[in-house]
Amino acid sequence: MEYNVEVPMPHDEHAGLRADLMRSCGLSATVPLSSPDAAMRLLAAARVASIDAREVYFSPASGWGAKVIAPPVAGRRSAVALSPRNETAACALVLELLTDAHRRAPGAAAATLEAARALCDAALAPPPGTADADGDARPPQAAPPGDGGVADATVAWLRAHGGGAPTASSKTSISVAPARFPGTGRGAAATTHIPAGDIAAAIPVERLFTVRHALEMPGPRGDAYRMFAALGEDTIAALWLIAERALGEASPWHAVIASLPWPEGGEGSASPCGGCTPVSWPREACDALLGGTPLLADAIAASEKLARQHAALFPALSEHMADVFPASAYTLDNFRRAHEAWNSYGMTVQASPGEPAATCLPPVAMLCNHALWPHVVRYSRLRDGTLRLPVARSVHAGEEVFVSYGAKSNAELLLFYGFALPGNPYDDVPLSLELPGGEVADVTKAREAALARAGLTLSPHAVRAGPLPLPLVGALRVLTADVAALQTFTGNPTTDPISSEGETAAARALCGVLGAMVEQLEGGDAQFHIALRSGTAERAVGAGAMEAAKTYRDGVAATLDAALGEARRWRAAVGAGPDPALGKRTRD
Repeated sequence: MEYNVEVPMPHDEHAGLRADLMRSCGLSATVPLSSPDAAMRLLAAARVASIDAREVYFSPASGWGAKVIAPPVAGRRSAVALSPRNETAACALVLELLTDAHRRAPGAAAATLEAARALCDAALAPPPGTADADGDARPPQAAPPGDGGVADATVAWLRAHGGGAPTASSKTSISVAPARFPGTGRGAAATTHIPAGDIAAAIPVERLFTVRHALEMPGPRGDAYRMFAALGEDTIAALWLIAERALGEASPWHAVIASLPWPEGGEGSASPCGGCTPVSWPREACDALLGGTPLLADAIAASEKLARQHAALFPALSEHMADVFPASAYTLDNFRRAHEAWNSYGMTVQASPGEPAATCLPPVAMLCNHALWPHVVRYSRLRDGTLRLPVARSVHAGEEVFVSYGAKSNAELLLFYGFALPGNPYDDVPLSLELPGGEVADVTKAREAALARAGLTLSPHAVRAGPLPLPLVGALRVLTADVAALQTFTGNPTTDPISSEGETAAARALCGVLGAMVEQLEGGDAQFHIALRSGTAERAVGAGAMEAAKTYRDGVAATLDAALGEARRWRAAVGAGPDPALGKRTRD
């Protein structure tokens, strides 16, 4: 009997784009496993299914057809993949579908599953010369975690509450162990060879801390959490973390909480920056390290928001509920650290389709560091009451197992996790456009209508080190076009100029915006280098944070330089003159 596997396609605003891409590539979401190239067909369809909104925004004008159907070439993943996120997600999806099929019909799916494993190992193989590029290379040597036994205690705690080896009766399985690696610090090492598609760890839902545990507590603490539930899970989690940490070994969650970074204590840190994000940097250090960058305003806003939240709660809660919220524990510093730990180590999970997602602290899984080309990506939906970490490519014993925190820019990584990655392909610089001021209402309405017809908005926009995003180009064309030309235009502004004069104005406007941002960044660079030479910022935030800030700034500079080069080429192609400015940031 014929056995088919269907690749699920998301039903979102990009469904039409995916359908067109599938048709143009001659693909079908339903693939018979009897086909000799079933694994490759599934991978191609999964690449289409895995396209996300950010990839659509930055999509090339020539489309993705050639990449979608390209067979993997071991060691050339960056040249073949639409993006690291897309290729890893596609491999993980194919392996998940075939693993499920093999469970239901082993005879029909076995051969295709093995072929898919080989394809995924090739698709995600690092370039030649890296430690795990081929079967003969040795992965980086794992060393003891060096955290005083904290992480090992977490693993032991989890094993004691559900077992440690996969069995028919146990939901818990652990094939990783705490270790320390060059460049990433504390992480998770595979304790055995894990084939692509297999599980690196599975943690039962009852061992995942979520705010539900706090809200269901008996006694005065639980009453207080339920009273303040409207404050949201982040605030309740921070209040709970402070209380449980103060309990020490008396807390039933001590093993999990002790593995979180907390600058005052002796806990081990998995973060390159010791768990310290710009939210808790002193204001002077924040200004020095992030001055001239788009992240500075976000970091200050986040820090001030936490300070306001703390001031709204304390000392009032400590005065009226001293037994639940002792003033000595609920300091502003502890409130910040608890928020940092929750945001840095929490994973978003969904118990079942249709249920709202929730953040959890997952023991053992928290050991895994982030990478651009991770092993684990599809873990957010709980399966059979467990959080599972399936690997999208095979892992050698002793090799570090990475998870994905998402396709995040260095600005996001630094703000929420306290580190940055050199050469991050997701680095972008945000832009916010505005309707031209001083125009009569009818002209403003005409521009708004043109934006709406094209599905364009004033924000969010961004640039990366690559071709200019077509939605950004389209919005600029609408904002700078002569209204008469705009009213008679029937094309698509993302691909078609509205008028020659408008094209000149759009290109010049973008050059002005980007040029002003370059000047702003260069102005901040002087202050950064003074702080670097004097050592004042490093003493305040640590060497890791300094290095992360430098990596972030270098990425912003490279992104702006590349985008400004693209904008100037556009300006030269249409014969425009000097740069005026458009939008919030203007040239002095």
